[in-house]
Amino acid sequence: MEDYASYERLANDVYVYGSVSLAMAMATETKMVDCLCTAQSPLSSAEMAGQLKLKERYVGEVLNSLTAIGLVQLEAGTGGKDGKEARFWVPPSCRKALKKAAVNFVMVSSSAKQYADVRKCIDLDGPNYVECRYDSDDCFDELDEWGIAYLDCITEGILETPGLKERLEKGIKALEVGCGTGRLFLHFAALFPNSHFTLTELEPKPLEEARRRAEEEGLTNVTFQKLDVMQVPDELKESADWLLTCYVIHDLSNPLEALRGIRKALKRGGQYSLVDMFLSTYLADNVNDKAAAALYGMGAFNCIPNSEQQSGSAEALGPCWGAEKAMELVEAAGMKVLGLTRSEAMNTTAVCMCQKPS
Repeated sequence: MEDYASYERLANDVYVYGSVSLAMAMATETKMVDCLCTAQSPLSSAEMAGQLKLKERYVGEVLNSLTAIGLVQLEAGTGGKDGKEARFWVPPSCRKALKKAAVNFVMVSSSAKQYADVRKCIDLDGPNYVECRYDSDDCFDELDEWGIAYLDCITEGILETPGLKERLEKGIKALEVGCGTGRLFLHFAALFPNSHFTLTELEPKPLEEARRRAEEEGLTNVTFQKLDVMQVPDELKESADWLLTCYVIHDLSNPLEALRGIRKALKRGGQYSLVDMFLSTYLADNVNDKAAAALYGMGAFNCIPNSEQQSGSAEALGPCWGAEKAMELVEAAGMKVLGLTRSEAMNTTAVCMCQKPS
């Protein structure tokens, strides 16, 4: 882009949308979005603040930002010179789209919380990584909100793997590496009671949350285990008919070693579903792709610091590691790539269907 005026507009748009993104993240975390999407009639900022037990002035300014950009509508005849109190409204026809978009802003919030620490890391003589927030409820709550919104479409994508649904219905042993708080695999456990599901995680706090949820849901076909996939214990070697990772591999310090660990845990002929954000591995292919731009930014503030924390020589692939790199590493680890299936609802996410040779 060589035209000065166009370039200036682009630079200013980035500033504008960055500011609105923070407002949207706050509206999501404080349930303002939920309130707007269930309201029977336009609400004033005071009414919303009262319902949500928030401070009205902050609520008003967040709503003003979202209204100025057009995400929220101002009721006709309010908020003007005549002094009528502003009243805010999201038409029912737009609410599903707003709710769907809102979950992405928890990642904006996550990046904002890390900004000051990443600023220190980026200096040549600064630290290599940000101390993890795994002891913070916020960390996995943020990921949970995002995961819940896309649970069904991720499930559908995984079940496109040839023969997997039928095998799960009949009864197999399944294992998830990096389960977090267990949303996805517990969902599978409820869908397929004849199969047994082992949820593993390196961090104890989310694993305990997964265990608590399983008890609440009355699931008896699940077990839980702490696991470093780089060091698969003997009892898990060749134990799984099907193995799943979801948004895990690109965050690890040594993805190839992790995939070799996954191969060890699979039975011969076992299937592996690698769910991740798969754009192109190559930057030139991602130019002018808004999703790629967002993911690169998220990588700088979340994924790269996470990878660097695990090792002083981390590969730190980031979320735009891409389908090409993923398939290259899967094959280098000794597994076959059967294909790649994309979710229509999540065009950045795909399932790389893999198999350990018989």
